[in-house]
Amino acid sequence: MHRFFVLPEQIGEEQVVLRGEQARQICRVLRMGVGDEIVALDSLGWEYGVRLTAVSPQQVTGDILEKREVFGEPACHITLYQSLMKRDKFEWVLQKGTEVGVSRFAPLVTQRSLARNVDIKPKKLARWQKIITEAAEQARRGRIPELLPPMRWPEALAGLEADAALIPWEEARGPGLRQALAGIRPSSVALFIGPEGGFAREEVDTAVARNVQPVTLGPRILRAETAAIVAAALILHEVE
Repeated sequence: MHRFFVLPEQIGEEQVVLRGEQARQICRVLRMGVGDEIVALDSLGWEYGVRLTAVSPQQVTGDILEKREVFGEPACHITLYQSLMKRDKFEWVLQKGTEVGVSRFAPLVTQRSLARNVDIKPKKLARWQKIITEAAEQARRGRIPELLPPMRWPEALAGLEADAALIPWEEARGPGLRQALAGIRPSSVALFIGPEGGFAREEVDTAVARNVQPVTLGPRILRAETAAIVAAALILHEVE
């Protein structure tokens, strides 16, 4: 059944109203009609079974059949500080990171990032948000992961708030993820992933000074986008 995230104010006591792109998708792309059913999610932990009562490209209305709590959210909230990469790779991380359970994305400018500017055009930010939202719908997430404004390395470290902070690094001689998380049950983890060229040593040293733990992902060198998804999935596997 098709799932759509809506704003809480679109959900009334008995009906749900969808407009704009969602209405066009239901009407023109999915070719749904009166009597068909969808699931609406409020991103607050609830989903609503909805039977459509009126369908047009401008507005879709449906009656609420039932309200259910959503259980698709991980107990551990991962903030993925992902260094900016080539567009297709970065967008792939947003999509797959959402699917595996990342709760928040923080685009990051580092020494070796291809993009050097934190002032991302609104059109690109909107595209990133759309990718995250669609992936959350597909993956049956209960909430849309948050997309933070792009930031530089010092800003990311200065605002760091998490029960555990990890930085996979190809030169790390320290523990793997399992060993780094042994004996703790963090409710939040900050995960730092470098760009294609990896983190500079001075960046890692600065992170260590802020209690960020360098970890290894094994003897093989992973691409940046692969490392992001592997690390996030392994963290959730270990703590859930």
